[in-house]
Amino acid sequence: MIRVSDGVYQLRAGGFANVYLIEGAQDLTLVDTGPSRCAPQLIEELRDNGFLPKNVARVVLTHAHPAHVGGTAALLELHPVRVYAHPKELSVLQGKASVHRHGGLAGLIAVFGLHDSWTPIASVQPAETGTPLRGIPQWQLLHTPGHTPGSLSLFHPGRQILMCGDVLSNRGGRLHVPSPHRDTDKAALRASLAALAKLDCDILCCGHGSVVRGGAFRHIEAVLKKLG
Repeated sequence: MIRVSDGVYQLRAGGFANVYLIEGAQDLTLVDTGPSRCAPQLIEELRDNGFLPKNVARVVLTHAHPAHVGGTAALLELHPVRVYAHPKELSVLQGKASVHRHGGLAGLIAVFGLHDSWTPIASVQPAETGTPLRGIPQWQLLHTPGHTPGSLSLFHPGRQILMCGDVLSNRGGRLHVPSPHRDTDKAALRASLAALAKLDCDILCCGHGSVVRGGAFRHIEAVLKKLG
């Protein structure tokens, strides 16, 4: 477990897909849950660091890709957890629509193991920009489409921390936009990045890669300029 800030942690158990833990005043919130095959390690990592899985009261899913939502079922088997996602992701999460798939090489990689099997989530609470999250009221939900239609980000204005899901990834110390897939909307992605670049973001937590610290908004601006 890596400390991002006071009460905010990056869990290692998700492997290539990041999972974040937010401590609230009375309970815990997970942002994404990693792939299903990593769920036992995720629960073990929580316990090893003094966090009880039963205290996880809510999960915020940034988007409906199995690498980011697969561990949710294992948590629900332990105790009731409120799960939040954008309305445009609900049909996928509930197993009523196909998973957003990558094209080209990214699609082949997904088929052969990175996007492993997962259990649909029957009960998901719809969440959009401005939806209040009980337990972590300081965090703002933002609809940031482009990677998928219902991608969500979380922002804490006071601490200047942004969790952006797969809107951006950190590879080799540099930010990158997500690999194209059939649901990628380039115009929407650019609009989302433009909105995020305007935030006073100092610390950026991506869905993949290490945390970006120190004036992270400048790194977002740089990516936006490259998109033209």
